[in-house]
Amino acid sequence: MKSALLIVAIGLSLYSPARAQSSQVIRLKGGAGGEKSVPINDRYRYDRFRDGKVLFQNGASAAARFNYNVLLGEMQFIDARGDTLAITSEPVVRLVGIGEDVFWYDRIKGYLEIRAEYPNAKLAVQQGVRTAKNEKRGGYEQSTGTSAITNYQFYSGGSTAINKLDNKGDLLLIKGTSYFIIDQNGRSYPANKASVLNVYARHRGRVTAYLEDMPVNFTQEDDLKRLLNFCSGLL
Repeated sequence: MKSALLIVAIGLSLYSPARAQSSQVIRLKGGAGGEKSVPINDRYRYDRFRDGKVLFQNGASAAARFNYNVLLGEMQFIDARGDTLAITSEPVVRLVGIGEDVFWYDRIKGYLEIRAEYPNAKLAVQQGVRTAKNEKRGGYEQSTGTSAITNYQFYSGGSTAINKLDNKGDLLLIKGTSYFIIDQNGRSYPANKASVLNVYARHRGRVTAYLEDMPVNFTQEDDLKRLLNFCSGLL
């Protein structure tokens, strides 16, 4: 990505600092600008851009109005001219705070929204989409409604963003959530049994016994919070 700092784009100067799993189907129109055919409530994390702050790895920060674009996997902001832009300095971004919410930036996975914090771990969620159906173009550039079903992981940022797809027909997208566990070193893992046992390796036996006695659905936020709350009590 370009190395230009966000601060240049928004005209601000840097300063040093003293849910349950759900899904829905969205239609993305084919052709240029198809992303804008999706209602803002489906396209973004919030119904409007909200005041927030980006914190960089060097401790510098900047304020603006932010919103997370679920379809593109981008953290976007409104600049001084009122234009909507995406953060272009992601390699040096640590996190973005929007209101009371915090988005942790992972260089591979993109932006992960923190849902709960524990002594040695954080629970995070990422909203994203995957293709459910690609309606191929027929005569007069009309979607035919016939296609093969495809299965992809949820798209986040980088090369897998929706704006990188070859979208010659309408796309039916499934919007959903994926959960992650962030360890005390800032490394993120998909929320599953193996990840929990890895993060709490010193207590593998007790965690395994707990999972056998109290089964956990790793796609349910309440179950994950219950599990991590138990694990935090082992420290």
